[in-house]
Amino acid sequence: MKSKVLLFTIVILICSLGVSAVVPYPYFSTSIFLTAEEQKEINDKFETEEDLDQPLPQIEVMNLDWFDSMETIFKKYTTVRVIDILSKKHYYVKRFGGYNHADVQTINEENTAIFKSVYGGNWSWTRRPVWVQIGEKFFCGSTNGMPHGFSILDNGEGGHTCIHFLNSKTHGTKKVDPDHQNAVQYAYDNKDKIYDYINIADFY
Repeated sequence: MKSKVLLFTIVILICSLGVSAVVPYPYFSTSIFLTAEEQKEINDKFETEEDLDQPLPQIEVMNLDWFDSMETIFKKYTTVRVIDILSKKHYYVKRFGGYNHADVQTINEENTAIFKSVYGGNWSWTRRPVWVQIGEKFFCGSTNGMPHGFSILDNGEGGHTCIHFLNSKTHGTKKVDPDHQNAVQYAYDNKDKIYDYINIADFY
């Protein structure tokens, strides 16, 4: 009985060595029968690794007219990321209305806190240049930091704020606001710096 088991074991071993000689690494290789040079060649062939340091894709920051383009691109009830250029912070807002510009609210209390922090912890009408990310596209804009008017979300903001784009107007005077337009222009003038604000995880 023992001799049969020994014979069976020897047969299995011989078969395994035979298969390893025919079937390529990494399936049935037996490294003790390979020279160092052969192992290196096999490893190079079957273990080619992809470059983990993928470059960021080409990013175009667009400065589009509100009435011709942005009012349609930035649809109502769309959630977008707003990148505050001066502080390098970002937060998320949702558009709920607006016809001369976009009326938005931060999506929750966490994003309200980030938004408020870019104004030093105090709400303000001061215009700030921003990039608005819609999908994988970026657009130049300007925001104020004073919640006012209607409030739909229970986010601790207590109202909505406004995001302006190229040639957008106020709702009150229905005129182009020069301070907002200066901020939009600043966002466009600094568009090449966007790679300092984002990372590859935003795209993959």
